Amino acid sequence: MATISLYAKENATSSFIQDVFSSVDYQLDFFHDVPAADAFPQVTLIIWDLDSFPESNLETLTTFREKSPDTLILVYAENPERFSEISNKLYDSVLSVESLKLHLMSRIAKLKEIHNARMIFRERMSHLVGKSPAMQSLRKIVERAIVHTGPVLIQGETGVGKELIAQAVACVYDKFVTVNCSAIPDNLFESELFGHTRGAFTGAQNERIGLFEAADGGAIFLDEIGDMPLHAQVKLLRVLQSKEIRPLGANRTKHIDVRIIAATNRDLQQEIAEKRFREDLYYRLNVIPVQISPLRERKEDIEDLANYFIRTYQTAGENYSLSSEALIKLQEYDWPGNIRELENVIQRALCFTSAGTLRPEDIQIGDSTAKASSKQATSAATEQSSTGKELSDYENFRQMQLEQERKFLIQKIRECNGSVREAAQKLGLFRTALYNRLNHLGVDIKEITRY
Repeated sequence: MATISLYAKENATSSFIQDVFSSVDYQLDFFHDVPAADAFPQVTLIIWDLDSFPESNLETLTTFREKSPDTLILVYAENPERFSEISNKLYDSVLSVESLKLHLMSRIAKLKEIHNARMIFRERMSHLVGKSPAMQSLRKIVERAIVHTGPVLIQGETGVGKELIAQAVACVYDKFVTVNCSAIPDNLFESELFGHTRGAFTGAQNERIGLFEAADGGAIFLDEIGDMPLHAQVKLLRVLQSKEIRPLGANRTKHIDVRIIAATNRDLQQEIAEKRFREDLYYRLNVIPVQISPLRERKEDIEDLANYFIRTYQTAGENYSLSSEALIKLQEYDWPGNIRELENVIQRALCFTSAGTLRPEDIQIGDSTAKASSKQATSAATEQSSTGKELSDYENFRQMQLEQERKFLIQKIRECNGSVREAAQKLGLFRTALYNRLNHLGVDIKEITRY
């Protein structure tokens, strides 16, 4: 069976298409009529002549999409503008007859690339689960982004899975280098990204290639790009413009072929307004924008995600399932930590529950864990003493310590004008470690920077 089907009346254009495919030894099935309702083909590509079936175009193309969503559809007509009532969601490519005669095989080659990328994406990225409209739209954007080489900018809250999307975009490459921009000291950025020669600076005893050169021929993922210092942003802008790098101390530039994918949880427009991010770099990176919705806006994905994490973390030989009551509990929560928080909740539940059905009481989310611990502590105190004292002296001491730490960290961040990255550097901490500590102490960053 051929993987390409042509639907058209017998005319000069359909004869041309058959001749072209014959000349390159592509097998093609040619149909003169609209397929019957129960005989829609499962093929890789459908070529459809809009002029041949004007009364059936909308209905038939809609059915193609519904029954065979993975099939790529190329439509053509003498004047495609005549068929404006047909949504572009019903086809993947459109050509006039004139353009078809000039560009048919190049367009087929591009559709073939899309098909191959889609197959690789499905094979390697099965963990991108979810059936919400936002997730379906995201998958389509990623499938399209795979076959292009332009920079990709992924934006979304912490924990939504930006690195997974970056891996999906880069799934066709053998090399995938990750750079955490928030974890590199300011004075080492240039050396880390572009490398250095021997003697380029004090302590540079050997030549070292940078992360961009290590990613040559593949993809590089610049995570937390919003935390990159301004002097490094200038260097990155030059790489985007020239596709060349110059290691520290070198006299010559090196050409590199690297797909650049960046991600941030910051509002870069706000960062630009506050002069912390270069506007020209933003436009260079934002060629293919990818916005990931937070989990609270696509709660219909929670069931698929929870079941995926159950399958991932359950021990071999054990079999867990999620009760409908537990699912409701998960869906009623707002998930400030997004997918990462959901993953932790499921992993915790599997650690403390015997194999079987997960009940609502097995799901500890939000402050429920803290409440459970507090309840146990109160119960133990009641058993040990009848004085009615709510907190022991040691617990009072610990609460006082935590409050002092909370005030200390808030003051340090305010001294740095609300910059967690700068405060973390002054404290000798990784930015992510400081964020985790603030979260543990119940500190809201937005509330700190508001004053």
